[in-house]
Amino acid sequence: MKRLYDGLRHPRAHEWGRLRPWQQHSQVLIVSGLAYVAMGYTYATTKPTDSRVASLVLAEVIMPIGAWGVLWFVAGTLVVISARWPPVSEKWGYGVLTLLSSWWAFVYAAGVLALDAPASALSGALLWALAGYLWYAISGLTNPVVIVATPHDPPSAGEVVTGE
Repeated sequence: MKRLYDGLRHPRAHEWGRLRPWQQHSQVLIVSGLAYVAMGYTYATTKPTDSRVASLVLAEVIMPIGAWGVLWFVAGTLVVISARWPPVSEKWGYGVLTLLSSWWAFVYAAGVLALDAPASALSGALLWALAGYLWYAISGLTNPVVIVATPHDPPSAGEVVTGE
């Protein structure tokens, strides 16, 4: 986030019009973003089951489930965009994933604790809290460095050379 903030404060120092190169985090962000888009589409276009309405009673008090679907759709779209843009910040999409997952965990738990949602909703709270934590933890991992060896590269020290 610090790099993103710096990029916003000094826009001329960063190339906002270009994309970052494809990396391992790009794949994770695109797949997870598309999953959140699909969830948003489902929330927005299908009638929720009675058990989902009972579990998400706090969310329903704040706004209709269909509106939450639009929010999930927008968040997923932002995560997909974050896979490659802006070049100044590589991992801001994980913040979106962490925030929405943690909020959804809170909604499930608060519904049970304060609004008489069924206790079975606590499993949803735990799963969304775990997802939020995992997004946070994954964001701290570095992209692997890919080293491609060509047939003309000399062997490294300690490398076993076969007689090919």
